[in-house]
Amino acid sequence: MIKFNILKRLFKRAPMNFYNYVDGTTVIKSINNTFQGYKFDKIIDGEHISSIWSSIKQYKRITTIGVFLAFIILLYGVIFPYYTFLSKLRWYFSALPLLIAIFVIYQTILRICTVHFEKWLKKNFGEFERTVYNPTDFIDEKYYKLFKLELAKAFGLILVLLMCFCIGSPSKITLNLINNQKYDQAIKLATVGSKIFPIAPTWYSLRGYSKFQIQDYDGAIKDYDKAYRLGPDEYSVMNFDNKIFIKYYTKQYKSAIKDFDSEIANAQTDEDRDSFLWDKAQFLYNIKQYEEALKIYNDLLVKSSEDRVFLLQNRLYFERAEVYKKLGKEELAEQDLQNANNLNIEESFKNPIPEPTLLLDEM
Repeated sequence: MIKFNILKRLFKRAPMNFYNYVDGTTVIKSINNTFQGYKFDKIIDGEHISSIWSSIKQYKRITTIGVFLAFIILLYGVIFPYYTFLSKLRWYFSALPLLIAIFVIYQTILRICTVHFEKWLKKNFGEFERTVYNPTDFIDEKYYKLFKLELAKAFGLILVLLMCFCIGSPSKITLNLINNQKYDQAIKLATVGSKIFPIAPTWYSLRGYSKFQIQDYDGAIKDYDKAYRLGPDEYSVMNFDNKIFIKYYTKQYKSAIKDFDSEIANAQTDEDRDSFLWDKAQFLYNIKQYEEALKIYNDLLVKSSEDRVFLLQNRLYFERAEVYKKLGKEELAEQDLQNANNLNIEESFKNPIPEPTLLLDEM
């Protein structure tokens, strides 16, 4: 991480708004240029310096407001009325008069502010002479070089951030590679990202998806498990489901059931536990272990009748009816369907029990 400690050392040695020469005189920075100022024959105390600095900021604020108002006037008074004419010109010809006008207005306002500021200085602090100064006159040259180095680092960092903003974040680039089926490149970029930000689950999720596409199933399972352990709740659910999907796809049924059992045993809340139980019941249904699935549905329906509001009783009846059908128990299936309808089951709840699917982290 870049540290800017030198800035603290620099500003402790020499504030950038006024300087005391060795001969006892004071130089105050002007309001129109970084290295232009006013040299007095006497030392000005800290209280007066604070007053001067407040005045400099006030005048700079006036120039900013003035330029903004001038731009608005130009926009509505010049650009819009002559839009048809300007639109016939190339963009740089049409923009050039505007830029020149803003520059002229800025310089005019700045000059007016400078005149008033100088009158105020002369009235309160006596005569002065305008001077151009070099920071190394007041700052040790070694520290000034270090300051420029730190400044270059800061600008470099800003440039990198701007580039990332313009071309998209690295995770978005990885996602684009996946969408273009460039899975090897996506894996390389996600690997770099996981080394730079090892606690970010997105990298492992994207890499897991890419590894699945190139049939590296064990690698994909490991990445999704890592993303699941790292991620907040919304990532955890998706990454756990993706891990289960791969084990379903590769017929690692016993391993998937162990994953469910582990999460059920370690669930922090009843809601989490029952959610994993429900997912396990659906998984058992899809691998045709209907008797085991039925036991879980029976358990969940008992809990749903005990005011566990997060369990949708009507959907549970509908899914258990599907299990009864597979077991050839048509009467019980009809009874559950009737119970579901009595609870005003929505049409969206009448969809078949879903199979595990692989989801891509779209961020």
